[in-house]
Amino acid sequence: MDRERARRLIFILQVFLGVGLIVAILAFISAREFAEIILSIDYRFFLLALACYFINNVLMIFRLKRLLAFQGEKLRLKFVFWAHMAGMVLSDFTPLRSGYLYTAQALNKRGVPLQTGTAAITSTYLYDLVFKVSVALLGISYLYASLLSPEVSYTLIFALLLVAVIFAAYFLVLYPPARIKGFIDRSDLGRKVLAIGDEGRQIQRHFPMILGVSFLGWLFRGLQWLFIGSSLHLAFTSILDPFFLSPLLTLFSLIPLTPAGIGIQETAIIAFFSLIGIPVALAASFAFLVRGSEVLVDAIGVREFFIHPKGEAGLAAHYQAIPGDIDDRAYHSDLLVQRYFQQRKTAVIQQALAHRGGGVLLDIGCGSGVQVAELQRAAAGTAIGIDISRNALRYAQGKQIPGASFIQADVRHLPIRDSCIDRAVSAEIIEHLPRPEELLGEIRRVLKPGGEVVITTPNDHSIWGLYEFMWDLLGRGRNYGETHLRFFSPRELCSFFRDFSSCSTCTIFFLSPFFALTNRQSILGLGIAFDTYFEVRGWGVSIILHARK
Repeated sequence: MDRERARRLIFILQVFLGVGLIVAILAFISAREFAEIILSIDYRFFLLALACYFINNVLMIFRLKRLLAFQGEKLRLKFVFWAHMAGMVLSDFTPLRSGYLYTAQALNKRGVPLQTGTAAITSTYLYDLVFKVSVALLGISYLYASLLSPEVSYTLIFALLLVAVIFAAYFLVLYPPARIKGFIDRSDLGRKVLAIGDEGRQIQRHFPMILGVSFLGWLFRGLQWLFIGSSLHLAFTSILDPFFLSPLLTLFSLIPLTPAGIGIQETAIIAFFSLIGIPVALAASFAFLVRGSEVLVDAIGVREFFIHPKGEAGLAAHYQAIPGDIDDRAYHSDLLVQRYFQQRKTAVIQQALAHRGGGVLLDIGCGSGVQVAELQRAAAGTAIGIDISRNALRYAQGKQIPGASFIQADVRHLPIRDSCIDRAVSAEIIEHLPRPEELLGEIRRVLKPGGEVVITTPNDHSIWGLYEFMWDLLGRGRNYGETHLRFFSPRELCSFFRDFSSCSTCTIFFLSPFFALTNRQSILGLGIAFDTYFEVRGWGVSIILHARK
């Protein structure tokens, strides 16, 4: 408890120091001149600066998503986006910008193990620091060495030493000597740190991609500074200045005397700009706009603090509450877009299994029994429908589909003995599961040698997110935004069936659902004609996988 109080006291002192520095800066400059500069901002350039900083964030998000995928976590881009932005907004107000570690906590709420998320974050953070320090040293050596006063030089050296300590600690976790490893391994916390190091070593294989994003991020941060300068009608001495000053002067934000170096970074910017002949009031305006632009964009992440994922229990309750006839109503909907989407998907499933009739059919996540009814109509045999929803099963059972029976069960633990299923279908199910590989393993287990499976799921490499947003906003039925947890690309999905005798994927839908929103069949026909071009290139929003064991 005393330690916690000490931490709070230190943080309060850091906040007071930061606020004090900001107040001192404002007291030092001419308030009238500062106000005139702020009021004369060219907002067109300021918006471009915001866009550049946002693009930098998007690059970091794509990199984080890729690293998570390399570690086996196929998390949706939207969830990585919100987790990253939440971490960024906290980093704007914490010493050493350590609040970004919250990103791992936010990812953990979506089912990503804490150590996996932490390893991905710390690895990229360290590579970004290496790149930033390298560029900063290059700028000091060749552009600004003669301009730095002893005071600025000492502060900068302190920041560089602090970065060096962070590097050393990280690489000690990655490659601990046997004696140190034995010492760390004595506690639960130490073992967690070593586990993060193990995963971190795996991430090092992807350093070209990590550094590539660091390079692109440096360019966009440089453009951000260039546009902020343009918004203030500030002319840099050289076009290179914003690109080298950005990594150099933002190093001061890592000095842990204040949260995120508040006041310290601003003082460094003002001092350095004064050395190159920029008036103090203009330099202060620039420093505050840099900080403000970052906080303004990062504030998007505040949303994440008010979102509470349903969790497995909540998801189960959600599915139990859905009306049992929802799939049947969608299949025969008066809305053309819903009817077209469901009926075409079912037709493609039928086509994939058309050459193999009879035997035992298993529909995993059968819902209202639409697929079971259509497949039994095409090729009668024994059919088993499995779903977690009692309402859906009651409705499906009431349809009295010939040769079909229905069982309530968790699709991750199928109550089916090994190697007894001829045909399996799982339509739009795996994206709802925190651990899709559990279902895929069960499919592998229950299929006979030579048995076939068809899986449909949203395509991660498509504009599905836009459809999902519009459907949640305007449609009828499930809240897809909260229940779609994991997405795959066609290649990623097929990788689960490498040991099968055959596996192929195709994609369906692209523009046609937009055309179907008009509720006119003639216009939908035009959309379908456009779809062919995109579908054959794997850009359709829904993947259809067909594999034979």
